[in-house]
Amino acid sequence: MRLAPSCLLLALAATPGLALAQEAADDGVWSVEGGVTAVSDFVWRGVTQTDGDPALQGEVTVSHASGFYAGAWASTVDFGDPDDGIDHEIDLYAGWAGELGEGTELDLSVTRVRYPGVNEGYELDYTEFAATLSFADYYTVGVAYSPDIFQLGDKGIYYSAAAEYPLGDSGLGLKLSTGWYDLDDAAGDSYGDWLVGLTRSFGPIDAELHYTDTVSYGEALAENLDDADKADGRLALQLTWGF
Repeated sequence: MRLAPSCLLLALAATPGLALAQEAADDGVWSVEGGVTAVSDFVWRGVTQTDGDPALQGEVTVSHASGFYAGAWASTVDFGDPDDGIDHEIDLYAGWAGELGEGTELDLSVTRVRYPGVNEGYELDYTEFAATLSFADYYTVGVAYSPDIFQLGDKGIYYSAAAEYPLGDSGLGLKLSTGWYDLDDAAGDSYGDWLVGLTRSFGPIDAELHYTDTVSYGEALAENLDDADKADGRLALQLTWGF
């Protein structure tokens, strides 16, 4: 059975474990947060996951005061192949986040990425381990490793760096990020991606307008992964309601 992201979000909120965590949140031991996002084009690591179309996404995370957390995230997707049977992605994750020192935080996580309803011969499910270091208020660097990315039979490693700055008292924020996806062993080539965006909150809604593009997305990647036009530069608007 396939669950749309909004349905998954409601289902998670109704589970006994999450209800208990919500009750326990009053004593400061547990916390529950999440959100619902609408985006004009779901772009992941520089490549559209919806063939240029909008996506609906939902997420719920349960965290403990010790720093451990677990949660689920879901999105509509469309890889442009009517035969693959894929129209949703569901990520189940767990990890630990905590301070290493003043102004420095480490986040370690493992994520299982699933595509429910996939037809035989189109399997893409994979597991990814990630480490992210945040420091000096505005900066993050990270690395993510999958031993068998997209079930291609070999590893994928994604290196990233990002920064977010407030633009004075305007209420706007500047978001910058870049990454390099090492897929040499799995797909025969690697590529880079970058993003420039503006953020602003409108009451309970967080808005982000960003432009993304890739570099060195060559023929080997187009043959083994997505068509090169899916890695072209594109503008997207993202609206998130968080709780």
